[in-house]
Amino acid sequence: MKEVISMSSDSLAEPGPLDSRQRLEALAERLRAEGWYAQVAAADGRLGLVRVVNPAAPPLNDDIRIGVDGAGLWWFRWSFGDRIAHVDNVDIAAARIIQVLGCPCR
Repeated sequence: MKEVISMSSDSLAEPGPLDSRQRLEALAERLRAEGWYAQVAAADGRLGLVRVVNPAAPPLNDDIRIGVDGAGLWWFRWSFGDRIAHVDNVDIAAARIIQVLGCPCR
């Protein structure tokens, strides 16, 4: 039987693969609702990522991951490691991703 690890914003527990995938799926769903390409990729037992592509400018893209900071808090992170938003703030993460990967052509 698999154990599911739940996490609140004040929890220091590492999200398990299932919880991580749910958070990545929530982010991908939010981005797709804005018309962006967002696909979750995760191998068994790994945290995974969301591949995000600007539909108006496909070269503007990134792989968004989940990672922990020095205080033990979990964040959505750019491929180069910088924090985007806490994993509980899907709307803020989506808005920041759209802002950074957006272009004036929209």
